[in-house]
Amino acid sequence: MKLKHILKILLFGACAGFFFGLVKAAGVISSNEYFHYRLFRLILFELTEGINKGMIYGYAATVIFILLIETFFFIWRRILSGFVEIRVIQKNKLTPLYKDASSLLILAYLILEIIKFIRSPIHNLNSFLFQSSIVLLFFLIMIRLETILFFLSRSGILSFLKRLRLKTAAVTVLSILLLLNILTISQGLFFRPPGPNILLIVADALRADYLGCYGYSRTTSPKIDNFAAESLVFEKALSNSPWTKPSMGSVFTSLYPHEHGAISWSANLSDECLTLAELLRNRNYSTFAIQTNPSITEKHNFKQGFQHYQEMVMEKGEMVTLNFNAWVKKKRKAPFFAYLHYMDTHVPYNAPREFGQIFGLDDKSLFTPGEFQTADVRLLNEIGLSDEDKRDLVSLYEGAIKYFDLNFGWIIDNLKKRGILDKTIIILTADHGEEFWEHGGFAHGHRLYTEVMHVPLIMKHSTRLPSKRINSFVQLIDLFPTILRMSGIRYDLSYRGHDLIRPAFRNKQADEEIYMEAVLYGPKKKALIKDGWMLIKNLKEKRADTFDPLGDMTKYLSPEYAEGYELYNISQDFSEKNNLIDDFPQIVADLDRSILKHRASTFILALEKKTKLKEKLEDLRTLGYIK
Repeated sequence: MKLKHILKILLFGACAGFFFGLVKAAGVISSNEYFHYRLFRLILFELTEGINKGMIYGYAATVIFILLIETFFFIWRRILSGFVEIRVIQKNKLTPLYKDASSLLILAYLILEIIKFIRSPIHNLNSFLFQSSIVLLFFLIMIRLETILFFLSRSGILSFLKRLRLKTAAVTVLSILLLLNILTISQGLFFRPPGPNILLIVADALRADYLGCYGYSRTTSPKIDNFAAESLVFEKALSNSPWTKPSMGSVFTSLYPHEHGAISWSANLSDECLTLAELLRNRNYSTFAIQTNPSITEKHNFKQGFQHYQEMVMEKGEMVTLNFNAWVKKKRKAPFFAYLHYMDTHVPYNAPREFGQIFGLDDKSLFTPGEFQTADVRLLNEIGLSDEDKRDLVSLYEGAIKYFDLNFGWIIDNLKKRGILDKTIIILTADHGEEFWEHGGFAHGHRLYTEVMHVPLIMKHSTRLPSKRINSFVQLIDLFPTILRMSGIRYDLSYRGHDLIRPAFRNKQADEEIYMEAVLYGPKKKALIKDGWMLIKNLKEKRADTFDPLGDMTKYLSPEYAEGYELYNISQDFSEKNNLIDDFPQIVADLDRSILKHRASTFILALEKKTKLKEKLEDLRTLGYIK
């Protein structure tokens, strides 16, 4: 193959890659409504990334094509030339061949997109229709190519296009590519985010009252306790859901679970929900995440806004820490938003065994770190777990906290070593807590009692945040507006949370209505905390997306709840020991109206996105809920 032919093929591949990259980027921009929110810098970043990737793929595909052609001709010249005759088609006969081949390629691409859409857990209809309509348009053009060429030749347009030639098109494409990359690079050189670095650390299933700074008597968290002594500590922070996906969805969007849609195993975070990472990325923050929970992976659409979303499912905390420390070494001069999700404090409490032994774990214990599942414990509980076995589970949990605490200390030490500790807002929290039979159950997922909902929330930013303790009720949806305010970022957006910093500086209580939802398995539950009272509403309604595929095992994983209400004076009875449902009917009625108001005054922003049952059950196995 002559050099000029190779160059033409390479240029054609780059141009084709440019087109497909542009279509992909436009689909993302459209489905995420970036123009609607005026996130123009994010639009620039998406266009640049999409076109860069498209051109790399296009260039790679043409290189492979050239190698295949050259290999074929090499084999033909050396082996087959005496047996096979190859006839060169005349130029005027190439058009039908080109048309048919191109039509087949475009049709194949369209079919692949349809298959991908059907199989994907994230059914973004707007993006799919946008991309498919463009591809379908090109398919229709190709099957009518002779007619279009005839019309163009009659109108004189064809002769004009011939004068442009492929080289001109390639120069145009490369110029656009160069311009986009220059603009993108210039953002990092000349536009600095207004605020400091932001580090959000989430310890999965870490209940607040097992930390020393929240009153725990055993030494589970010395490094966290030292950190808290110089930080803003919220003593009554509550999650908005008792399991990870809806809880973290609320953290990232400041919307209630039923609004952002990521509320059940088969649901995913909607593209239409604007995330904290997207807003910070639009202000030129480097966005980085390491997360270890299988329910919030990229396939569940939690990558939105993150340039780097590293998934290390069920990996030990040490690996998360090492990877973050290595990344921050390279990025210490660029303002960043980093989100680290640790799974050590989640079943099966897979910290090194010696950490559990610190708290009395017996070598002959029934439970070994990393080698049991939630279903195992619940089924054994039906048979009869001894108090010693339950104590061993608590020891494992305490040891996992100790292990996480060690990793937390390494993170702080590394930031100090890099000279950026005082330039970084550090937020430590959890997605939910953990139950150890306080109300007869184990682990988490559906109950809304404080052992499952009460989470640590500790914030530190050098001397810019006061070292004090806030005793009022707050919730995790408040993190979104709080982080934006501390970053000096203002957006005219609608969100449910409230800024927590201004009340803290003014020594005002930040009490607000706390709304919580649980739909992991079994009947739905809702709860509201207002004016020191907590109402739990147990509904009879079940969702199709529960553990029902497991049949009779469901009742062992989660017992049935009686339909009705529970009322607690949570300001005096924080552990919900005394149900006052029969004593204060008016309070029950008022709180129930508030629950209905929350549902009536909010909009469901995303339809549920269904995952295949096989994938859903695999996630449950990975998390240790089932075998």
